[in-house]
Amino acid sequence: MNKILRDEDFKRKFPIKLVEHNREWVHWYEDEKINLLSKLKKYKVNLYHIGSTAIPNICSKDIIDIILEINESDDFDSTINILIVEWELRWIEENRAFLVKGYGEDGFLDKVYHLHVRIKGDIEEVKFRDILIENPKLAKQYERLKLDLELMYKYDREGYTAGKTKFIKDIIKIYSLHK
Repeated sequence: MNKILRDEDFKRKFPIKLVEHNREWVHWYEDEKINLLSKLKKYKVNLYHIGSTAIPNICSKDIIDIILEINESDDFDSTINILIVEWELRWIEENRAFLVKGYGEDGFLDKVYHLHVRIKGDIEEVKFRDILIENPKLAKQYERLKLDLELMYKYDREGYTAGKTKFIKDIIKIYSLHK
């Protein structure tokens, strides 16, 4: 589909760049949700808008993250085979896959999506999203961390993601203990 995703130039062409919250992101998600549901009619799936684009009033990469949750009884491989017609498969492991759409030869296209395919119940990111929506001050702390990480890891997605991981895990753990 798009060989650029495997090139060494990937980090240079697709740097970490945070932008102000865009009210259109929810509509981009809804449009893609309709598209995905139309392709996966025979499967019982749940879709969730996750990541910072789902959290009001914080900066984010201009990328819509979506979890596609499928039942264990559904055929994981068949679902992936349907998706790869429009999406590029980045990786797959037992009961998890990551696909992307919106990466062009010369950089990002107008709309960029990341799709996280999971088996039912493997949706910790939804908990994190909900916690930040319910706690705007905590969301702003997360935003500050991301802005700091953007400066340190502009061309290193792995470093940027790793820098957020402890915060995310700690918040989920703390809030899970209080429920």
